[in-house]
Amino acid sequence: MRAARFLFVLTSAITTVFPAQAQAPGVELQAGLGYARVFDGGGISFAAGVERQLSSPASAWQHALGASLWYAHTTIGSAPNISSLRRDITGIGMRYQLGLGPCCRPVRPFLAIPVQLLLSNIPDRTSLMGASLLAAEIPDTGPPSPVEDLAGSEWGWGAGLELGVRVGLGSNLSAHTSVQSLYQDIYAGSTRHGAWNWHAGLTYQLGTP
Repeated sequence: MRAARFLFVLTSAITTVFPAQAQAPGVELQAGLGYARVFDGGGISFAAGVERQLSSPASAWQHALGASLWYAHTTIGSAPNISSLRRDITGIGMRYQLGLGPCCRPVRPFLAIPVQLLLSNIPDRTSLMGASLLAAEIPDTGPPSPVEDLAGSEWGWGAGLELGVRVGLGSNLSAHTSVQSLYQDIYAGSTRHGAWNWHAGLTYQLGTP
């Protein structure tokens, strides 16, 4: 229920920020690849987003608000050596960004605050082990897996801080790199709530504000 309420509020907010004219001036498209660390497991990460500028291009401080998408494919913290077992975590949400204006071109640092609805999924381990391993009947004498490392899907939410820099490559194109630290609340009873990711990518501005 909490995930459904969060998704309703999030959808309403995105609709308010981005009315019908998706190609309106001051809208930016972003995409990047990198690395994520989630529940003590690490792997490839992808991030994308669309942002609308809330301040004029000449302002000393640049404000923007938009929608974001995050996906990561990571190892499992309690079973890092099982190559066939991985976690897929997907986040969709909103992101507020504050950056320096024209005074710092071509390199402009920025600070962002993301809030996301998260879905963590781990496939059923028995379906991945294969019949040969199951037939061996090797007893599992190790400690029980943490609740966040059990097979299945679970919804939750996350929020954090992101620090990065943008480098201008042209009138409408820039490169960016950033590190994001995230607090996540997905599994009831979990003792691990921290995650972080690093991305590098490109930003393209639609039109001229």
